[in-house]
This record gives sequence, C-alpha cells and structure tokens, in this order.
Amino acid sequence: MKRFGMRRVVRYGGSVGVLVAVVVAIAIAAATAEATPNKPYAANVHQTLNTPGSFTLTLTNDPHASQSLGSADFTAPGGFVLGAVTGIGGTDSSGFNVTVSGDVVQFRAKSSQTALGKGQTVSADVTVTSGIAGCTSAQWSVEAKQSNDFSGTPGNDLTLNPASDLTPLGSYDFGPVESVQTAQDGPLHVPQIVVNHTTSFGITALDTCGNVDADYSGGAFVLGTGLADATFAPLSWSGGSTVSASLTPKTIEVGDQFSIEDGPSGISANSVSTGGKPTFDVVQTICAGGGTSCVWTDPNGKSPITARSTVPGDSSGHASLGLGYKPFKDAVTCGGALPVGDSIYIDPFQYTEPFTIVLTYAKSLAPKGPASSLITCKSTDPDETSWSSTAIPPCGNTPVAPCADAENVQGGALQVTLHLDPGDPHTGGFH
Repeated sequence: MKRFGMRRVVRYGGSVGVLVAVVVAIAIAAATAEATPNKPYAANVHQTLNTPGSFTLTLTNDPHASQSLGSADFTAPGGFVLGAVTGIGGTDSSGFNVTVSGDVVQFRAKSSQTALGKGQTVSADVTVTSGIAGCTSAQWSVEAKQSNDFSGTPGNDLTLNPASDLTPLGSYDFGPVESVQTAQDGPLHVPQIVVNHTTSFGITALDTCGNVDADYSGGAFVLGTGLADATFAPLSWSGGSTVSASLTPKTIEVGDQFSIEDGPSGISANSVSTGGKPTFDVVQTICAGGGTSCVWTDPNGKSPITARSTVPGDSSGHASLGLGYKPFKDAVTCGGALPVGDSIYIDPFQYTEPFTIVLTYAKSLAPKGPASSLITCKSTDPDETSWSSTAIPPCGNTPVAPCADAENVQGGALQVTLHLDPGDPHTGGFH
C-alpha cells in the first residue's frame, strides 16, 4: 500500500525569517487542507488468506473523520462472476449486512448507529466463481456514503484515501539470484554467490490478472534452506512494482533458498537461481570459463591452505568451479576415524568429466607421520543434514576418480591431489 510522506517546515532566524516561515507554514497548511478530504475513508482488496478465487474487501473510516461511514459498494472487475459472501469481520462487523447484487458487493450498516465511526473497519470475503482466468484488469472500484442505505446526492459521498489498494496481488515473479557473468564465448550466470559480498536480485509483483501490480509495496522475506547467517537489504519497491533487493551471506553453504511472502493473502514465491536451478550455493571463490586457472586460499587460517585447479572446457566452455572453507560439525567420522575437523568445499558446475584439485597445507598444518597413512574424506551428504563422509581411496599408478594422492613436498608442506567425479558435491580436508 502507498504511504504518506511527512512535510517539514524550515524556520529561519530574524524578523524577515519569521515572516518567511509564517508564509511557508500558511502555504503548506492550505495545500494540506486542499489535499485532505473532508470525508476520508480507505478501501482495500486482497486475496483471502491462502484461498485463491476469494477476495477480502475491507472498509476503514479515517481515524480523524468527522463523519461516519454507513454504506459502500465494491464493483468487481469486468467479467468476474461473484458468488457467496462469508467471513464478515472487522471492529464493527456485527453492525453491517454484506450481500452480492450482480457484480457489486454491497456493505450496508444496519442502522445509522452501527455505521463505522473513527478508525473502525468492516470486511467480508467474496468468492469469484469465474472470470479470473484470462482477465485483463484486476482493479476493483468502490463508492462509499455516509448514509446507511447508500442514498443521497453525490455530496453525500465519502472521499477515497489515495493510499487505498484496489488491485489485489496475484503472484510474484522472482528474478534469479546470480553472481558470475563472464565466459569465453558470452555471459555465464553461475548458481553460486560469494560469501561477504552483496548479491542483487529483483522481484516483480503481479496482480490477479497477471499484470504488473503498480501500487504494491508489501511482502517479507522468509528463510527456507540455508542462509542461517545472511543479511537481507530492506525491500525497496520502485515504479512498476519491481523490488530491488540484495542479500549478503556470511557462511559457506549449499542448496540455499528463500521466499517472499505477502502476509494478508499468504501469496509467496521461492527464490530461483541461474541455469534453471531452484537453489544456489555460497562459496568463497568462483572461477568460470573453460581453461581458467582457479586458485583459492583459506582466509580463516594464519597458515594457509590453498587449492588449485583448471576449469575444464565442458559445456561449451560454460563450466565453473566454486571453492570455500567451513568447519565440520561435531562427531563427523570417516573411515572409522575422526577427521581433523575442517572441510574444503569443492563445488563444480556443469562439469561432465573427472577433474583434479591440488590441495596444499602449510607445514604447520600438516599432520605428523608419512603422508601415505593419511585418510582423505569426501562428504556423502550434499544437503548437510547428517554430515556423513566416506574415505577416498588412494590412487593407483593410473589415477581413476575418485581417488587421492597425498605426499610431503619441499618445505614440509602436505600436498593432496584429488581426482574427482563431476558429481562430487564437496570434499573434506585437513586443518
């Protein structure tokens, strides 16, 4: 719904300034008096909560009104066929009768004593039996009068508050959440976003006929999977009812999704990712484009862990690789032993062939003993519900994915070469 702004009068010092301030104040007061109707009221229409094909009509007398509201007619959009009236409610629902006559929903106070006083409301639900499918206009119209029998000359009419919303929300059109947009032969949109970076997306509100709902300004974000530690920018609706929003994730995650929901109607929509995926992953580094050399360094440790790989030319050069770091949860076992406790996320996208990742752990992080005795693990739980893992077997003379080669290299660092299948979601490491 539209909201009123607040005017400010700036006053200046000195006698001339006082005169200017008085003139400005009088001008604003006159403009306000002209813009504010003598008999104001508000009317709103929205889909009945979680009930497609039913609409809730609400009348509200202005909190500062000098008159009561005794009757009103809501006229349905062209082609709508109205059915039954149910769910009469509001602060003064017992004092009103609500009926349907043709394409009009009639609100009538039972007497002048039961008409709506200052700030009072009355509402009712009405079903639409046909006409919504294929409709061209979703806008209802309304006329209200002080009299309880809808009589009197036009001078008896009340004035509709321009903040009223008579075009009900029907659905949301959720734009994709995307990050990387680069590739060798054209734009590449990867269903991965980067931790601690702001990612933008757009949402358009559509009315019940599928048109842009130009005066809509509601909705709230609801977390679905993941994003337990993310910051969402406030919704900022612009002309055409397209909201420009953004989120900033704080934690490495996979399979994330969130929703926008309209409270009064229950209408909601889930976020979508690029490439037709319903979810997106959060990583620390994204590398895109066939042949790209991808290097990642753990930002959390004083002694670095690095990962190196080359993005293959799969999917016409549109493959990409996400990398990141996140601690395991407690009690994660692998190969009958408890891993050291941290994981390297390896998140390939549109990979079709086995690939190689080389992990290097600084000397201060390398476990004691021969590298050949180390156990390398990979997660078998891409949704992170059970955090189960399995050991990656050592490679033979000819590496066959999945397998791992571990060796001590110059300077005492530990190097683990992982040969992985494209379906491996992410792989555990040592820290």
